[in-house]
Amino acid sequence: MSQDAATHLANIAKANGIAIPSTLRKETEVDSFALFQKVLQRPSGPELLANTERLSVLAKDFLRQQQAIKRQKREEQMINIAVVFYEESRNWLDPSSALQFSRKIRVPGLARGYEDIHVTEDGGVALLVVGTAFFDLTKSYFILTGIAGVNPKRTTIGSVAFAKFAVQVDLQLEFDAREVPSEWGSGYVPMGADKPDQFPGVVHGSEVFELNSALRDYALSVAKGVNLQDSPVAAEHRALWKNSPEGIFDAATQKPIVLEGDVLSSNTFWHGHRISEAMEKVAKVYTAGQAEYTMTAQEDNALLAGLLGAALQGKVDFSRILLIRSASNFDRGHEDKPHKLPFVMDKGGLGPSTRNLYLTALKVIEGILKEWSTRFEAGIAPQNYIGDIFGSLGGKPGFGDKYDIDQCFG
Repeated sequence: MSQDAATHLANIAKANGIAIPSTLRKETEVDSFALFQKVLQRPSGPELLANTERLSVLAKDFLRQQQAIKRQKREEQMINIAVVFYEESRNWLDPSSALQFSRKIRVPGLARGYEDIHVTEDGGVALLVVGTAFFDLTKSYFILTGIAGVNPKRTTIGSVAFAKFAVQVDLQLEFDAREVPSEWGSGYVPMGADKPDQFPGVVHGSEVFELNSALRDYALSVAKGVNLQDSPVAAEHRALWKNSPEGIFDAATQKPIVLEGDVLSSNTFWHGHRISEAMEKVAKVYTAGQAEYTMTAQEDNALLAGLLGAALQGKVDFSRILLIRSASNFDRGHEDKPHKLPFVMDKGGLGPSTRNLYLTALKVIEGILKEWSTRFEAGIAPQNYIGDIFGSLGGKPGFGDKYDIDQCFG
């Protein structure tokens, strides 16, 4: 708003007996113009008094809101925890939590019902149920967490995996699986590929994200000391995986562990032996054989795509991201038989998985906060490539060429 316009507004307001705080003139033209229009109505008598009081209240509220926004813009979090639905936030927000999120900051534009970001009293840690320009995130660590389906060849329900790769496996052509050649394995074919087991000829950019393995290794080192929880129902369900052919599913019968393991993202919740095997091959092809398919997900590549965009604008540091998934269910049944409805996902793994997700992430958070000034404020320099399939952040990814399944498995 120009100085002349502000002076003109003040003069008109004065002529109508309305006092406008000088600080209000410094605010945006849109808000000042709205007030200007009200002044131009030139009320008289009792209406003047009522409008004067109302405008005074509006002006004070407006100033308070602007001041609050300015304060929020200066909030600097060391750690941001992202959970992907309410059940996963319960352990963090419970009164018994080791971190007390005593403050709430409402952020316009977030999903309905999830407008509030929960923040610790000192502002060091924030919890959001899936940022916002109200925070300085340039030094923040992002801990992306969620429950998942688990590959029984890798581990079992209740386990927690720390990922280096997130692979979006549903950016493919899909054919009716009943109408494809038997050697395909599924109805999915990468876009522009000559065969199902070939790198796509058309890529979009969100197919693969690689994260800082040095940060991941640190997180693993502290999280492996956590005493993971289990349940009798989960243990009973694990026993169904015993005596698998050639012991291929022996890992599914063991107790929960913390491990390295990568995540496959898909908008479709898939379940079954054939489709899980097909998606594992896709992950190998997309990452030149590097990804170890361990957990399923629906949100991770979308979250990482958003963070990559923010990193390209200098808003966040992509090397400060951790991706953690805990296993609430298996990605297939213990028997390769037709499925029944209604589909029952929880076989005793939901409770342990949400609790173990909290316990391991908490251990990592405590470590970062303890060594913030000596180690983590400056950041842990990545020793590997980080970023997307295009090399948008610089460097050259070790994946993305025309690798096929023969190259991946040697």
